[in-house]
Amino acid sequence: MMAYLQRFFFILIFGCILSTINAQVGDVLWQEDFNHLDNWVIETGNGSWGWGNGELQFYQEDNVSISEIEGDPGNYALHITARQETGPNIVDQWGNPLQYTSGRINTKSKISLRYGLVETRVRIPNINLGGWPAVWMLGTSNYSWPSKGEIDMMEMGHQIAFRDLHDTHNGGNGQNNSNVNQMVAANAIFYNEDAIVPGNPSGAASISWDPEDDYCRPYYNYDNPLNDRYLIYRTYWDENSLRFTVIDNDIEYELFTEPFYTDSISDEFNHPFFLIANLAIGGAFTDAYSLGDPGSGAAVTMPFAADMYVDYIKVMEWNEQGDVQLGPPSTQSGTFGIYTDETPTDNGLFSVEEAQIYVWEGTLSEGNIPPYEGGNGISWVTNGLGWFGAGIMSAQPINLFNFGEGHLEFRIKIPPNISFQIGIIDAWGNQNYVEFPANQTTYELERNGEWGKARIPISDLRGELIDLRMLSYEFVILEVNGANCEFALDDIYYSGGALSVQESINSNQTPLCAIQPNPFHTKTKLSYELLRKEQVRIQVYDISGRLIETLVKGQQAKGHYEVIWNAENQQNGLYFIHTQMGSYSEVIKCVLQK
Repeated sequence: MMAYLQRFFFILIFGCILSTINAQVGDVLWQEDFNHLDNWVIETGNGSWGWGNGELQFYQEDNVSISEIEGDPGNYALHITARQETGPNIVDQWGNPLQYTSGRINTKSKISLRYGLVETRVRIPNINLGGWPAVWMLGTSNYSWPSKGEIDMMEMGHQIAFRDLHDTHNGGNGQNNSNVNQMVAANAIFYNEDAIVPGNPSGAASISWDPEDDYCRPYYNYDNPLNDRYLIYRTYWDENSLRFTVIDNDIEYELFTEPFYTDSISDEFNHPFFLIANLAIGGAFTDAYSLGDPGSGAAVTMPFAADMYVDYIKVMEWNEQGDVQLGPPSTQSGTFGIYTDETPTDNGLFSVEEAQIYVWEGTLSEGNIPPYEGGNGISWVTNGLGWFGAGIMSAQPINLFNFGEGHLEFRIKIPPNISFQIGIIDAWGNQNYVEFPANQTTYELERNGEWGKARIPISDLRGELIDLRMLSYEFVILEVNGANCEFALDDIYYSGGALSVQESINSNQTPLCAIQPNPFHTKTKLSYELLRKEQVRIQVYDISGRLIETLVKGQQAKGHYEVIWNAENQQNGLYFIHTQMGSYSEVIKCVLQK
């Protein structure tokens, strides 16, 4: 849910189109009935929503609760209350007082999903002027908005201009007389360079940005306004398309003339998203005024206290697709490569699709120092700006929790008189750094100006606040003294990650693999069942964590599979078979006895 600005809509998208005629709704993969909030993070503060959207509220915990649905004993719902109130802690990010509070929750690090039919049942209050309720999703990606993607299942409170533009369709009367309680819409937002225009510098392409009224079809109901009663909203999401609908009185209405067909430009929608529900107040999306500018719109007239209810959210298979991840990403183990060519690793960041190297604020330029190992290295020259900073950021959060007793190891060639810091940043924005003073041996790094190796215990690197389950920048280098130099980095990896068996994240999924015989002589057979089409990877490691063989890598359809591992050329001993199918991960021990 972001401000309705002047956005570009890229409508002519080519590619493989999956027919919705043959589409099928499958099993329920996950359902939130809101009997508790264990799966949710309750947000507090004004954050960036004020300057980003001009919202007027302060989110606080006591505005979020679980309540029994009136007239439906034993059925509970998420209950978000918006209030008109002030207080010493109800302030914007600059410390200015705010007049409103509300509630917002998300499932980041607890529940994420990719594809499926996502359904929610929602009741919104009389939002009159200034209310902005929404149930929506943000990409789990570490990239900034809009590059991470946004899926708005439902949102209300649109400006008059938007309501009037589309009111000749989908229940509208063409008389430009709808109010905010009579219309609901959906949206999807992604990054597109062609969408960068004056007034939209972020490049946010919005499928609801439809100035010619060709495609966007919000739903109107004048006779029975949409507030103070429950409606069902659906997002049909697969690898080819997004489709949005609303169900009112058992009739399902399309919110766009056709599904939005995704391609490489909108690749954000091929990655996981987490859920958000909130009731915002005011801002650029509405006809109310925006934060810091009372002259930008009308005064808020929404009656307070205002109560929004979400009965449930559930995810079902759609076109045999749908993944739900319970908890943070799958834990990594063994040796995890950040930037290395020759060091044996169990997994790592090996392509521009998986990670990017960023220089901050133009503080560094490309250098000429050859790599320490392999054909790839990182070499920079400082630009004399008084400091420098750079980091390697993964596209998706990385879970290095198993490395709590391990080390971050790297090679660096840097003049001995340069003091610098090495650190990490998690997906919540927490940062921590360790110091490498000039002319001192620190963390085994000898400062002689030549290539040296550092080995930092993760216990030092993580500090007190870093969430190792959700890392965004797995390696950062900073210098704050303004010294000019040329330096290089190479062979960066995490070592000492304990192997672990991860439980299934899909509640209806059985254990991945059975292996027989075990112990075995020269060959053993792995059998596994896929309940749906999945990306599958099965790899064999020895006891030192060295990758021995990849048995399977690629997408496989639903069904039963068998694969033989021929270990005739391997030595007797203990081996680990790491199986990963979709979001499910498992490690199986096996013993070779010739």
